[in-house]
Formats: sequence, C-alpha cells, structure tokens
Amino acid sequence: MKIRNIAIAAICLIICAVSCDRLDVTGMVFPRPGDTEERVTEWLAWDAEHGENLITGVPDDYRFYACSDPHCTDSAPRVAAFLQRERNDGKAYFSMIMGDLANESGEDPYRSISQVIDEHELMLAPHATGYDTCFAIAGNHDVYFDCWGFYKQYFHTSTYRVIVRTISGKEDLYLFLDSGNGTHGKKQLDWLKEQLSHREDYRNCFVITHNCIFRTSYNYSTTPAANLPEDEYYALIDLMSKSNVTMFLMGHFHHCEEQTIGGVRYVMTNNLNDEEDQVTYLVVNSGDTVTYYFEEL
Repeated sequence: MKIRNIAIAAICLIICAVSCDRLDVTGMVFPRPGDTEERVTEWLAWDAEHGENLITGVPDDYRFYACSDPHCTDSAPRVAAFLQRERNDGKAYFSMIMGDLANESGEDPYRSISQVIDEHELMLAPHATGYDTCFAIAGNHDVYFDCWGFYKQYFHTSTYRVIVRTISGKEDLYLFLDSGNGTHGKKQLDWLKEQLSHREDYRNCFVITHNCIFRTSYNYSTTPAANLPEDEYYALIDLMSKSNVTMFLMGHFHHCEEQTIGGVRYVMTNNLNDEEDQVTYLVVNSGDTVTYYFEEL
C-alpha cells in the first residue's frame, strides 16, 4: 500500500509539473536534436568565426558578479536589479548568468534578458568598455522545453573562454561550459583539457558551468538534467586539481554551497528566480589573491 501511495503521488507531481511547464518529461525520455555533442560543435564553430572575448584595461584588482537560475518568463526584473548592482560598483567590470535563463518554453524569456543586458551595456558609459559585460551559459531549462534554438538565437554560444588582461599585463582565464544535459560531453571536455594545458600562462583561472557537480544531501534531483555521471565527476575533480584552477562556479540547485577539494574552491550560487522572496548573487574579487562573498538582492 505504501509503495502504491508513493507511486500515485509521484505520478500526480509529474502531471502537475508538466501542466505547469516545469518538467519536460518527453524531452528526458525521447532524444531530441541538440544533444551535448551537437551543441558544443555549434558553439565552438561560432567562437571560431567571431573571435576571442578579450577584456583589457582592467585594474590589477577588480570584481565580477555571478548569478544563476533567473528562470525568467516574459520579463527579467531580478536580472535587471542584479546588473544595476554591478553597474553601480565602480570596481566591477563584468557579470555572468550561469544557466537556466528561462523557466518555460518560448522566446519571451530570452528576448527579455537580452534587452535587459543591452540596456545595461548602453548605460556603462563611465566604464567605456567597448566589450561584452554580461556572459551567459545554457542550463537544463535552456536545453529542454525546445529552448535551445532561442538560447542560440540570442546568446550564440555556451562553450567559450574570456580573457581579462589588467593594466599591468596580468591575465585571468574564464572558461564557460554547457552542462544542460547533465554532462559536459567528450568534445567539450577535450576542449577544456586543451585550454587548461596553458593554465601556467594565467594568474587566475575560473571554470563556470550550470550543473552542480556534487551529490550532497541538498541535491533533491537525480534526473538526466541534474548531477553529472559519476565517472565524469571524478575525472573533472582530478582535472581541476591538477590544473590548479582557482574557482569552479556553478548553480542549478537553488542554494549556496562551498567546498574546497584538491586546492580548488567550488562555489554554487543561489537562484535569482523572481518567484523567491530572498535571493543572492556572488561577488568575486580577483587579484593576486581571490576572495568572494554572497550578497542578498
């Protein structure tokens, strides 16, 4: 009887989630165009065609802002408030949104966030940057729900690098990854290994993905879009440590979490969902030493 009740409850939850556009069961069960290998091939082709992201003229000590999981629908007020915080911080030079831009299918979430980012960059005249100042990656909500095409239309890539060159010539490396299907895939991991083989050329190195790579007591989901496969998890942890990565940033599970393994600091941010009463984002100070703190929005 207990098993039967649990099964009935699970079916009811799935029906509710599907009806509310919160769970793409069909996409999880039946393969669709746009798996990890296909997406990464397109991302890297776009990168090769459009050149490298290089930010120059930055002080030796600077800040960047990071958030995750805004889950936007037809507007993006929390993303706008987050970017305003970054804009008002004279020591901050760029920001990042670490996946799950959308909460449901359709173009509206991506159009809304893109407009907010464009307005943000137009108001950055005091910085006179001339480069992109908000970087994004795809999360599971940007892959399922038939959202991949809209993400690609507005944000173009989710596997790329950004180099920050300071006024004294020091360089920091940022590597952005696509983990929307619950794996980084062979092609992307090969790309990551190649990038990290030049780690000694950079002062600091940050790796950014969407999925939390740990299976902790907080991880309420083990669906195909949740944790990484166990063998990939161990390989990734080993690669980060051997490559002396400074910080590994992630989101997905809607709470803050911090761990240090093999000298690498792993930090997961809270969500920036408009439906939540209290949300936080991450502020990182990058210099000869790296510090960070969570800030409530």
